[in-house]
Amino acid sequence: MQTSEPGPRVVISLDFELRWGMHDPLRSRLDGDRRRLDNVREAVPALLKLFSTRSLRVTWAAVGALACSDWSEYAARAPRPPKYQQPSLAIDPHDAELDPDGRLHFAADLLRAVHATPGQELGTHTFSHILMREPGVTADDVTADLQAVSCLWQARFGAPPVSLVFPRNQVAFLAVVRSCGIRMWRGNEPAWYYHRNERSTNRAAPRALRLLDAVNPWVRHATPPEGDMTRASLFLRTNLPAGLWALHCARIQHELGALRPRQVFHLWWHPDNLGVDTRARLARVEQVLDMVAEKCLRGLVVSTNMGDVVQEEGPPGAD
Repeated sequence: MQTSEPGPRVVISLDFELRWGMHDPLRSRLDGDRRRLDNVREAVPALLKLFSTRSLRVTWAAVGALACSDWSEYAARAPRPPKYQQPSLAIDPHDAELDPDGRLHFAADLLRAVHATPGQELGTHTFSHILMREPGVTADDVTADLQAVSCLWQARFGAPPVSLVFPRNQVAFLAVVRSCGIRMWRGNEPAWYYHRNERSTNRAAPRALRLLDAVNPWVRHATPPEGDMTRASLFLRTNLPAGLWALHCARIQHELGALRPRQVFHLWWHPDNLGVDTRARLARVEQVLDMVAEKCLRGLVVSTNMGDVVQEEGPPGAD
């Protein structure tokens, strides 16, 4: 039974997806993105070192298919894709021809490295990056997808995942998600423009408003967990020009300095966001992690992953 109120916390979650997360806009293109995705193999070990040396606990919400060894194992494990009304959203069987060695789709070695690093939690980003709010997706699709992840995580890492990040932040089918063993999920910031993330609604206006939030030093999105949800607070934008990056860092410092008991400042990004100008962007990540680590060392905040929040908050609430 919980005996004391949790103090201020920082949660970091990473949406680890490689090409699974962008297969539909890329379709048959590879040349322009191969280097960026290849550089993830440099970024992930570097991130693990940055987290480990600062004792930061992080959730890696990985697409389940990343743990497959090759296309044959993927074909054996993957459930039937949803019958999206927009067929281009489904995984294209020809992806295996575009990437025959699977380097842009599979990363079992990197997931093993994550699993072996203290404080790092392997959550899930679904098995094949299923987009749950796109028309055509059913509860059976979601169940089959999450069951495939659970089976693979049990086989590879000894336990099914308990934390979920919804692909493209399309929160849906919560009852199904909970029935599949998920005990903590990342929600969106409360403003309306953080919920315009379907293909049909993610237009220029909501994207612009999200950017303005990110560089406004006085915005605060840290909140206490709500049942089995921890809300995102900020997407880390390592690609900003220098002036906007300074404002972005000021926003982070303000969030960290204003945290109160039970509140969570939840920072997130994708490893492939570091695939361009990798060293420079890793340096920016290090700058932010030093801000967090300094607060942790002074006992002002605690670094937790999403799985830790499950333990600290107790059993999830009802719908």
